[in-house]
Amino acid sequence: MNERDFANKKRADWDRLAAIIAKAGGRRGVRGLSREDVQVLGPLYRRVSSDLAYARLHATSADLVVHLNGLVGSAHALMFEAERPRSAGQSLIHFYVNEFPALLQKHVGYFLAAVGISVVGGIFAYWLVITHPDKLSLFIPENLRSSVDVWKEGKVAGPAYASVSAWLMTHNQTVGLLAFALGPILAFPTAYFMFENGAMLGAMAALMTQVHQHQHFWPGILPHGFAELTAIFICGAAGLLMGVSLLFPGRYHRVESFKRAGANAIRLVIGTFPLFIFAGIVEGMFSHLPIPAPVRLTFAGINGLLWYLYLFLPRPGVAVSESEVELQGN
Repeated sequence: MNERDFANKKRADWDRLAAIIAKAGGRRGVRGLSREDVQVLGPLYRRVSSDLAYARLHATSADLVVHLNGLVGSAHALMFEAERPRSAGQSLIHFYVNEFPALLQKHVGYFLAAVGISVVGGIFAYWLVITHPDKLSLFIPENLRSSVDVWKEGKVAGPAYASVSAWLMTHNQTVGLLAFALGPILAFPTAYFMFENGAMLGAMAALMTQVHQHQHFWPGILPHGFAELTAIFICGAAGLLMGVSLLFPGRYHRVESFKRAGANAIRLVIGTFPLFIFAGIVEGMFSHLPIPAPVRLTFAGINGLLWYLYLFLPRPGVAVSESEVELQGN
């Protein structure tokens, strides 16, 4: 094979490797590479290394050898950078900034299912309590009846207590973990929990309509509610993911499907910790302060927008872990 034929035959691999190297030379470095780029980098490096050895053995032009040597050297450095382990702190930051949002976006169908089930529960409870006020007790637990009376009177303003925030963080995380833990029972208990959680809010909204207290209710709920409900929806999505992996294992054996889904479900739940912590702090130390409702509602709108931008802005350069499993309904 002469040099021209050799170059024409191998040109596509060389150009592809050069393009990946150029992309990684940008501001984001190796993090700017797509999942596909990362997957082909190793095979391309090996093929071009073989081409370099061939070029040297058959005494092709010095320019070609220099070009291939440069590609191989740059690719080797790039692979070293890609494989270099992060510190614990770097890994934690990378998880919350990139991996967790990318994983949630990958499983956004389950998140939307959790939201949809909750919305259906809320609409149903609102309609039932509006048309049959005596049915309120079906949706409000006994231990919350005293709180209901306070909301009915509109007297919910009070001082901030750090101890209350700590209790709320623990309580809210327990709620989310319960939604997640119910998932392996074929997803149905998680779906019911999402329905029940939405129904409780819908029943309270119906009560506020009856007693004309929406002006006190929503400013006391929404400042922390966006983060809290979103975290619960994500935990519900994690539970649904595990349940569906058992019902529809796809191309994997059922146990393998569940293991793969479970690994990602756990990561989704871990990702909700900042949302629960934020919600607990805001609920205990801001939501019920005696400050104007427009201020609290404005805060709610801003933090809700920022949370959803964080969660759902695309992360095109982030590769999702290989524990990912393709499931029906995803």
